[in-house]
Amino acid sequence: MRINHTTTRQEQHLKRVSEWSGVAATALCLLLISLTPRPTEAFQFVCSEMSCTITRWTPHDEGTFLLTHVPEMTVLLKFVNLKANQFNFEILRNATRIGTTVQIVKSPIQRVLVPASINAIFTKLTRTYLREILFERGNALMEGLSIKESRLKSVPATFLTVVRNIEITHSLIEAVNFNLFSKLQHLEQINLCNNKILYLQIAITSDNDFPNLRDVYLADNLLTTVNLHSFSGMRALQTLDFRRNRVARVDGPLVSDNVKSIELSWNRIETMYCCEWNATNMAWFALNYNALAWLPMCLEVAMPNLAYLGFSSNALENNYVRRVVTMKQLKHLDISHNRLTSVEFSEVSFSLQIINLEHNRITRLSLPSVGAGLKLIVSFNAIEQFDLKSLSPNVTSLEMLHNPIDCSFNKELMRSDEEIQCIRTEATANPIDR
Repeated sequence: MRINHTTTRQEQHLKRVSEWSGVAATALCLLLISLTPRPTEAFQFVCSEMSCTITRWTPHDEGTFLLTHVPEMTVLLKFVNLKANQFNFEILRNATRIGTTVQIVKSPIQRVLVPASINAIFTKLTRTYLREILFERGNALMEGLSIKESRLKSVPATFLTVVRNIEITHSLIEAVNFNLFSKLQHLEQINLCNNKILYLQIAITSDNDFPNLRDVYLADNLLTTVNLHSFSGMRALQTLDFRRNRVARVDGPLVSDNVKSIELSWNRIETMYCCEWNATNMAWFALNYNALAWLPMCLEVAMPNLAYLGFSSNALENNYVRRVVTMKQLKHLDISHNRLTSVEFSEVSFSLQIINLEHNRITRLSLPSVGAGLKLIVSFNAIEQFDLKSLSPNVTSLEMLHNPIDCSFNKELMRSDEEIQCIRTEATANPIDR
């Protein structure tokens, strides 16, 4: 049998060409794949119990089909890294039920539109580029609005007829027109802490303004002046918080039967007058970390029912403290970190439970008449001579650390027959027994 060698060589050549072509094609494909841009990472849609979280969703490109899969029992619908500059809550109409909370976190959205028909009762926007949020009139479902870490420069007009809580913090708001909130009949709390607020505008024109506003928080802003008279017309108001501003002046009388707490700590207040105030139900008044050289005038008359009074870290001296230690309802008095050199009070309110006098310049201490159970703190002073008989037996605890003489005791931890000892801090001193 004769073999055709020519045909065989041709077949081998074609086989080699085919093999090399396959290798080249594979290499070309790999090259093309490496040069082709990869598609963006797909969104994630995870539901657990009664909450759903959608991550990296681009509504413009991926549509709204996924929203049809949100379970009916969902009460929290959360969007993380929502890829849109503008977001209209209208597209959530069929994905939310009455009672739903909508939360948007870590997203570049700059503008949000909220129609009146949205079913969400709480809206929370955290760590966004938000510059504008618009609410359609007539929203009768949303009870809470929370915006944190945004680029908002002004407070939006809400038109939320049943809203109870408004929180806009860690943003860029510079001025606040409280009149935007005056007709919100259900509003109970406003939190505008950690902004850049310089000015407040409040003009109460009717007894129906702010009918249920209870708490106003304005801490960590840039306020330099506060007019408390502006808040007197808020008949339900209980709490005012101005901590950590730059307040140097407090104007206007506060006239209110309901205000219970005012916080003005960590400011720059040097003088304050309360002679035209009438705040009979005030229980908490704090002016810690200011620059007061004397107590506010008429304080004990304007706020006779105070339970806590805080003047820590001011510049108070002896002559002014005597006025407040006899306040009939006072329980906690903090005058630590001041310039007191002597505490010798023949009369102290029996209601007092704690007097904090640490970090002063006290050399003499005498409190012969106090109520049962008083805790007295006089650590970090300059007391060299002290007679335990000058202290009422009703004092149950004395903290006297870091004085030249230390007579600290806590009767609740002592045996009934145990004596109180005073110890001089000098190395050569001997214990002094009572």
